Amino acid sequence: MSKGKLDALLDGLGIKLVPVYRRRAAAQSHARGTMHEIRNQYGDGHLVFVLRCIKQTNNNRDELWSETIGAISDILIQRQDWALDRPSEVLEAFDTIPLGILRGKAVARRPWPVRATLRTYIYDRLESILDEPEQRRAG
Repeated sequence: MSKGKLDALLDGLGIKLVPVYRRRAAAQSHARGTMHEIRNQYGDGHLVFVLRCIKQTNNNRDELWSETIGAISDILIQRQDWALDRPSEVLEAFDTIPLGILRGKAVARRPWPVRATLRTYIYDRLESILDEPEQRRAG
């Protein structure tokens, strides 16, 4: 996979990758390695949906951190029923989740791995939004 293909894919989403020695601006990310990893393992469609969960939500547009991208990818692989059967509900749920605040909490808990801690925080929020109504109906 060439660098050009990933950059072209991200251009369509309005995201630009920048080197880690440069300060990020809006809609920019240093997470080239994480994005390559996700794309290689799960494909373009999965990566695009993960990035849409960040970029196309109200307050999370610039939360393009590698740990955040990785945590969301992990969740959507674990809960493919959400991603495949209810993508619009997933995007709506992300509108209510403050990714920057949750990432800050995860960073504060170092030396625990930020991605794993953040994954737990995000999953908890998504589960309460996407699964609770089903549990109430069943009970």
